[in-house]
Amino acid sequence: MTKSEIITAIERARPGISRYLEIMERFPQTDVSQDRDFQRLFNGFYRVNKKQQSWYDAYYSYMESQKGKQPTFGVALRHLHSELNRCEASFTSKLVATINPDCPVWDQYVLANAGIRRPPYYSRTKVADSIDCYHELQCWYERFVPSEQGQLMITVFQDMVPLHEKITDLKKIDFILWQSREL
Repeated sequence: MTKSEIITAIERARPGISRYLEIMERFPQTDVSQDRDFQRLFNGFYRVNKKQQSWYDAYYSYMESQKGKQPTFGVALRHLHSELNRCEASFTSKLVATINPDCPVWDQYVLANAGIRRPPYYSRTKVADSIDCYHELQCWYERFVPSEQGQLMITVFQDMVPLHEKITDLKKIDFILWQSREL
C-alpha cells in the first residue's frame, strides 16, 4: 500500500476508531453480560446482528466470564461452538480481541488483504479448519507488524490518530486493512 492509500483507509476508519476506543474503555468497567448499552455498541461496531437472544446471552456471558483469563481463539471457538452449535469464527475472534487487543480479528477484508482463505462453510472439520486459519492469521501478523510496510502503516496511523497510544500496533494495522477494500 502507498502512504496515500494508508491515509485514505485511516480516514475511512475514523468513526470506527472512536467506537473501538469507547468499547475498550468500557469493557473492563462493566458486566458485559448485563450491560445492554455496551452490547449495542459492540454489536454495532462489529456488525453482530440478527441473532436470537439466547445467542447474545451465551456470547456475552462467556465474554464476561473470560475477563482476565486471556482465552485462546481455539478455546473460545470450541466453547462457543458447544454452546451455540455454530462455528462462529469471526465473532469468536472479536470476543478474544476485546479481551486481548494483541489478538487479530477475523474479518473478510483483513483475511483477503493477508492472502488467507477462510475454510468453506460446508467443511465437516470447520472448527479445526478455523483454528488453523486463525493461527495462519496470527503468524501473518507476526511477520507483517515488524515489516517495512507494517511499520509504515503504524507510523502513519500514529501521525493521524491522537489517541493512538491506546491502540495496539496490531489493531492499528487491522483498522487500515479493514478499510482497504473495493467500495
